[in-house]
Amino acid sequence: MTQPPPTTTDATKAATQIAIIVVAFALLLNVSFYFLSGLYYDDKRASQGLMTLITDKTVRDTRISFAVFTGVVTLSTVGTLFQPRWVSIGIAGAASLASLIAGVFAIRGGMPGALSVALLAIGMLIPVLVWGTIVRARAAWAFLTALAYVLAVVLLFGAPKIRAQINIGLWTAMVIPGLLAIAALGLTMIREDYRER
Repeated sequence: MTQPPPTTTDATKAATQIAIIVVAFALLLNVSFYFLSGLYYDDKRASQGLMTLITDKTVRDTRISFAVFTGVVTLSTVGTLFQPRWVSIGIAGAASLASLIAGVFAIRGGMPGALSVALLAIGMLIPVLVWGTIVRARAAWAFLTALAYVLAVVLLFGAPKIRAQINIGLWTAMVIPGLLAIAALGLTMIREDYRER
């Protein structure tokens, strides 16, 4: 006796349960980070004599940056659980626009030519892949998925350099690889739509 395929209601129920777990985990992370960052900065102040460099504003800004990072990643994860195709495509489109803007700034800022060309090429390639994914072209979907995974990993390890180059907090720089990882996972979730028939 075979069971009927899961209905949309079952999928929505599972997505809701996972979303609750993701939100609870994000809240737990933020509470933990709040207390652990306080201990970390107190230790830095005491052991290294950094009383004037590490102010209450520094601690507060770090906590806010972490909250923004976890909030953005959590919201995009929850959105991806319910609408993986459109959230992932939206994130990829935003990454394309960000890459084009970064490429222009890299050229104007005197950054290495290879970086500028790579950013511009990625910014021009992703919209083509997004369109192919929308029209259900298997090759475009596969390439976009692989590109999202690669960019997420590369930018994860590049976040400290980005932070130093544009003078933002580390957790703010981590938003981009976090979103790309969610886009990659969302694109992986819709793989059944691209099976060869």
